[in-house]
Amino acid sequence: MTTKFILTGFPRTGTTVLAGSILTHPDVLFYGEIFSNTPEVRHTEAMRITMGAGWKLENQLDYGMQACSITGSAGAYLDKMYSRELPFKAVGFKIMFDQSNDGPNSDVWSYIADHPDMKIISTKRESLLEIICSYVRAHMTRRWHISGETLPNHRFIVPPDKFIELVQKFESRPEQMDRITDPNRVLELDYSRISNDFTGCMSDIYSFLDLEPQGVTAPRLTKIARMQPNEELANYAELKEHFKDTPYSKHFVY
Repeated sequence: MTTKFILTGFPRTGTTVLAGSILTHPDVLFYGEIFSNTPEVRHTEAMRITMGAGWKLENQLDYGMQACSITGSAGAYLDKMYSRELPFKAVGFKIMFDQSNDGPNSDVWSYIADHPDMKIISTKRESLLEIICSYVRAHMTRRWHISGETLPNHRFIVPPDKFIELVQKFESRPEQMDRITDPNRVLELDYSRISNDFTGCMSDIYSFLDLEPQGVTAPRLTKIARMQPNEELANYAELKEHFKDTPYSKHFVY
């Protein structure tokens, strides 16, 4: 029986680095962000041309699908995807918490919640400020991941109103996920452990998906950040003072 699964979480919490090793398992068919908010990404990742919004796959077009229409039902699309006869022990895709929250495709979250046979690998990152810095840096540099090259350090400013917007973005996950209470359905992995015990995380994923272990020893991608948020965020001190005595002050602990 084929295991159905998703890899999910907020952006910048380790989903792409895990995806890079999950997709190399010979018994796994894995798709990228097939419900991305960007039509071009939906197309290339449904066709298995790219993974992680632009990371090219080595083996293209194997078991590719036509992209789900932005005006179509995600549930109907997944029924079609999973109804195929496929020579894999596990078939899954990546979906971020900030994708397909509105419109017809938003039924994807109810589909996941209502199908107890779908397993969920979920990432988290304790420091929301680190998520925000990583997200802003990626948008500024247009580099969402690297595989060994060295990038220059960057410093940037986040205005207070933009900071509030980003906090709200990364604190709001689909409400359907809160309906999933079966611990056997969810494997939650923390970003710090993904960074420091990648082999152990992958071992847990293989066991969770009922797959043979592969002995992965290192991620295929390289962590970009080399500075703490208080160094990278040029107006850190100003933001800390601005949000003093507010609920947002808890994020400024560096």
